[in-house]
Amino acid sequence: MKKLRINHLAVGAVILIQQVIDVTWYSLLRNKWMQLLAKQAADFEATSVFAYVVSFAGEVVSCYVTAWVFTKLNIDNVRDGILLAALLWLGYTYFPLAQTDLFSLRPIQLSLINGGGVLLNAIACGAMLGAWKKYDEKNAKAS
Repeated sequence: MKKLRINHLAVGAVILIQQVIDVTWYSLLRNKWMQLLAKQAADFEATSVFAYVVSFAGEVVSCYVTAWVFTKLNIDNVRDGILLAALLWLGYTYFPLAQTDLFSLRPIQLSLINGGGVLLNAIACGAMLGAWKKYDEKNAKAS
């Protein structure tokens, strides 16, 4: 059996795709998102570069963790990649996010917006990593 390896090129590509997803998602939902936060556009004008660094670093880490899990579970197709990524999102992202928002007295719609963007990123990651496989060449030749 061929052993999957992390495809660093696929990880890099999906990280760039996730940047586009984030910009598009929050551009489309900007007004509702700000309303739910009780903020205005001017409140975000002085957003720190650190916030963008943390956002990018988080996507790098989540993509590499997903890629590592895929190698351990031998996820080698789009369907299984999307399914696993969506399940991980549901258990480790959405419900903890909703819980935090609800106990912070924020509306559940905010969780749907913030969590929805993360779900789209997870689906993109699962699809890309499931489709764009890389195998360990040493083990492949020995098989």
